[in-house]
Amino acid sequence: MLYTKHIKTSMILIAVFITAINISFGQSYYNSPNDTITSNVTSNHVSVFNITQVHPTTDTIHLKWYKLSVIMPATWEASICDNGDCFTSLLDSGMMIPIVPGDDGLMSLHINPKFETGIGIIRYTIFATNTPTHIDTLTWIINATGTTSTIEVNTAQPIISNSYKNIICKNLNGNFSTALLYDGNGKLLLQKNIHGEEINISTVEYSSQILILQLTGKKRFTTRFLNHQ
Repeated sequence: MLYTKHIKTSMILIAVFITAINISFGQSYYNSPNDTITSNVTSNHVSVFNITQVHPTTDTIHLKWYKLSVIMPATWEASICDNGDCFTSLLDSGMMIPIVPGDDGLMSLHINPKFETGIGIIRYTIFATNTPTHIDTLTWIINATGTTSTIEVNTAQPIISNSYKNIICKNLNGNFSTALLYDGNGKLLLQKNIHGEEINISTVEYSSQILILQLTGKKRFTTRFLNHQ
């Protein structure tokens, strides 16, 4: 009887141990809105498409990313940002600043098709250093129509475009009341109230090459972008 009880106790302890292993080695983030964005863009406009690495756990994670493949017309311009830096090109690899509890990761594609129509497919892999075998592939599928049609994204997030130092924020859905603009060092440059479903912000007077836009209200949204001429 004692032997049987000992076996049952051991089996319970083993099950608890296995469960703990599965939890500790599980993925500590998820991609939002998902791991793929498909969008139409218009000619000679810089559009920004964000995939956020939502971090719901209480640990600090470190995310690394690598360029997997790029297929797009030669005249297009594209660059990548993460949660700490914006780069001037589609960098081959990088590592985000540590993501502490309450913060999220970010992979942000900035793309301008200039005046050439076509389709671009940009793919990056991303993983947490504590779970290197759990690799996500992020994909942006961009179609440049060459028309003046409205940019559409398969997400409820705001749609941000930046052209000729003029930021246009659309698809706000009544979720945001204030727009805050910072330079690359975190200095507040502008605070503007939001009325309606769209807001325009001129960045002509700002010399900073990297700007940070934050929308606050019922929801919060942050993106970084290059201050293009």
